[in-house]
Amino acid sequence: MLRLGEWGGEYESGNEYERQTITTGNSESSRFQNVLSENRLTVRNTGAYIYDPRLINFSIGGTLGLSQSWQNANDNKNSQSGLLWGYDLFASILQEKPFSLNLFANRNQSTLSGELAGRIEVTAENRGATLFARRLYIPSTLSFRQEIQDQESQSAETVSRTSERRNVLTYEGQRGWIDSEMNIRYELTDLTDEIIPDLSYRSHDASFYYSLDFGPELNRRWDSRIHFLTRSGVANLTNLNVDESLRIDHTDRFETDYRYLLVRIDTAGGETTTHTGTFHLRHRLYDSLTTNFNLGGTFQMLPNGERDQYRGRLDFDYTKKLPYDGRLNIGLGGGLQFDTNRFSSTESFVPQETHTAGTPFALPIDLTNPFVVSGSIVVTKIATGPLPAGCFPPPGPPTLLVLGQDYTVQTFGDITQIVPIPCSGITPGINPGDTIAVDYGFSVSPSLSFFTIPWHLSASVDYRWIRPYFMHEQTDQKLISGQDGRFLDNQRSDTIGTELRYDGQRLRASILGEGRNYNSHRLAYNMLRSNQFLAYSILADLTATLTGDQSFSFYSRPTRETQTFGGRVTLSYALNGALFADAFAGIRALKDTTVPSERIIETGLRVRWMYRKVEILPSIEFTDRQRGETDSKNFHIVLRMIRRF
Repeated sequence: MLRLGEWGGEYESGNEYERQTITTGNSESSRFQNVLSENRLTVRNTGAYIYDPRLINFSIGGTLGLSQSWQNANDNKNSQSGLLWGYDLFASILQEKPFSLNLFANRNQSTLSGELAGRIEVTAENRGATLFARRLYIPSTLSFRQEIQDQESQSAETVSRTSERRNVLTYEGQRGWIDSEMNIRYELTDLTDEIIPDLSYRSHDASFYYSLDFGPELNRRWDSRIHFLTRSGVANLTNLNVDESLRIDHTDRFETDYRYLLVRIDTAGGETTTHTGTFHLRHRLYDSLTTNFNLGGTFQMLPNGERDQYRGRLDFDYTKKLPYDGRLNIGLGGGLQFDTNRFSSTESFVPQETHTAGTPFALPIDLTNPFVVSGSIVVTKIATGPLPAGCFPPPGPPTLLVLGQDYTVQTFGDITQIVPIPCSGITPGINPGDTIAVDYGFSVSPSLSFFTIPWHLSASVDYRWIRPYFMHEQTDQKLISGQDGRFLDNQRSDTIGTELRYDGQRLRASILGEGRNYNSHRLAYNMLRSNQFLAYSILADLTATLTGDQSFSFYSRPTRETQTFGGRVTLSYALNGALFADAFAGIRALKDTTVPSERIIETGLRVRWMYRKVEILPSIEFTDRQRGETDSKNFHIVLRMIRRF
């Protein structure tokens, strides 16, 4: 009745040492030191079954381990030890039948070194079931899973704890025919925050996709996409997207596209609905001349009014072969756009305008619309990048951010910027790579109509080893009706640059230099930037790589200067697929007249050595980060060993 499968497992040993020193101005330095040791044994049995493998087959596994840590924060010593245990269960019932069921349950405990966050204990439990219905008209799966995560972080006398329970119900259906396919998905998420109930929420997320190839030679394709999301609780949101597109390949060189897009966003601050229709024609002549013609219209319903836009554009891209294996590329195009505003008041609202903070430095983020009402700004973090040193993992996302704690707001003329403040301890902040959604109100003209005439010219000559190029872009706006011309903004941009390249058997190198001048009513600056790349194969198994970049931006409107530069050198060694090693050193620096200067120095060595069933992974890293008057030095050593059996 019961037959076990094959036994296997692994023993894993992990040891970490970390030391960090933080100095701010002339104040006394803060010192933190962590030592973490973790050992665990995992045993599993796979391929077991009851009565017959086609009836019920399953796998079972268990983990038992010990964690020990020693902390020293400003001479306050602390030590902890604990038992780590977990399990992993999986069963499949009638897996080869039209209807089958999978069951799973697992638990995992781990202890992490969180630098300034000290010791982080994480316990994650997952359980659920998935029902497969393969013989339905639309083959479907229905699954339910419960995810429980408890996390406790401790540094000196500061303790932070998060506890979330997430129930997720998911339906997926997918079917393909000879010339079409369809996909349906729905997910219900009910998240309960046990520590801060106000952060709990419930969401419904549904999507539908259908595509059809038709026509005498299947030269026409229709794509239909519908997505609906509603979230209640923290950061209430309703979002509907409808995207309908049709492409017709009239000949090998002539095609047309038709598209309709509906976007409806409703938040606590207001609702916007946008209808967009476009027509695109593309024609290629002798692989030398490509013509693109576009027509489009956008109709926006915003709080307190409407905004309409009609536009047309014609672009040419010309390519010609030159002597000595060269190529000339020329681009020329322009268009005409008509905008009109009809509002019952002088203020409107934008919900969920998304921006992603830059890396490695989170610079100020410009909001899209001018004349923002600063007091109306609400910022929500909807996706997170890598967690910086010294920060506790935040709950969410979504995570509501606090003005003055996670970000500040600054205004230069007509432009409003979100200025990120990095995370610190339990304060989430806005960090490099984070994505935020901003709700805000902005001033509008109740009655305004104007023309916009954009055009561009670009040219480049590419001889593989050298590529000089030039680009000019210009936009002129002319008032038709209304008297508030401050909403118009003429723009002009000129860019010139040269790229040098070399591709050899052992050496690959490139260098690019570029200068740009940008001038408009709201923004004006000159920028110089350069990128360098070099890769050299010293030996068959040893490669050296060098990268660098520099940029200098001088703003005259608003007055501001920004300088960034960085460089990184890496030595990579690989031996017979069994030994891998990377040694690296790099520096990044930022100087800006509106935010604190930053400098990051990183050096380290990472090794992976596999010998039969043993895997050894040592690493050593040093990071020196200075932001304003605060200097943080971090030294981190890790030694992990895994023995499989």
